[in-house]
Amino acid sequence: MKGNGGVALLLVLWALVLLGTLALGFSWSMRTEALAARNGIDEARAYFQARTGVSRAVALLRSLPPDNVLTAAIAGEDGDASYDVRVESESGKVDVNLVNEEVLLEILKKGGLPEEEAEGVRDAILDWRDEDDVPRPRGAEAPDYLRLPVPLVPRNGKILAVEELRYVMGVTPEFFQGFLSRVFTVNGNSPQVSYLYAPEIVLRSLPGVLAEAAAEIVARRAADFPLPYDDLASMVAAGGLTAQGLGLISGRQASTVYTITATGRAGTGVVHVVRCLVEITGRGEKGVKMLGWLDKAPREEGG
Repeated sequence: MKGNGGVALLLVLWALVLLGTLALGFSWSMRTEALAARNGIDEARAYFQARTGVSRAVALLRSLPPDNVLTAAIAGEDGDASYDVRVESESGKVDVNLVNEEVLLEILKKGGLPEEEAEGVRDAILDWRDEDDVPRPRGAEAPDYLRLPVPLVPRNGKILAVEELRYVMGVTPEFFQGFLSRVFTVNGNSPQVSYLYAPEIVLRSLPGVLAEAAAEIVARRAADFPLPYDDLASMVAAGGLTAQGLGLISGRQASTVYTITATGRAGTGVVHVVRCLVEITGRGEKGVKMLGWLDKAPREEGG
């Protein structure tokens, strides 16, 4: 009888261990599901915070002089959720349809591509936008694209959206997202960029503009907008700008197209970035045209 009692006690102990293990597993499962649900809610909250930021920026662009919007801090918060917005004029970026081949090559090299790779991407971009079917020495035309795993046909004409650059031969997704998409536009309307609106990454990418000069321009115009054009002369004298660099940042023709990047945050670190391209055609609700929308834009450095 004592032997049977020992076995029964052992069985009870094993049953308790099993039940405890099941309870612990159930507890972890419920906690994981609760966290997933909370993250899902925070993701939705962060997304709509970003959309709120876009709506506010669009409203400001419709109602205020663009200079006021471009230099203003656009942000808001609601409890543990918030948004901040950056508005960029496309006149501060390099128009990929108008940039000449020598400047294009230097931009690609300053973007981090080795000489030969930069020449290949330069030639491929030029082949993509020209109307003939004759490839440049390192370029590509229709026969080259038709041999790809996913065949496609190059534009052979004016590039209509900067996103087309992701399909150009030799362009990696990382290089497009981290550099090309931030430096180039198809709405610049000029081979020059405006030093008043160019982001620092654009200024640094231009030949004849040293990184120190790019940082100084951004800092000085933030303190004194609009930065007088004559102030750039001191940078030329100091060697931060060359005559070529000064010429490239002297764009005066304003674009009516803007990139809006809104970052929404919620909860404990959930971030959602929305980016859109808008054209302001007038005042009021009908004075804006949405040209592009990216629901899940990648976070940029420092974002």
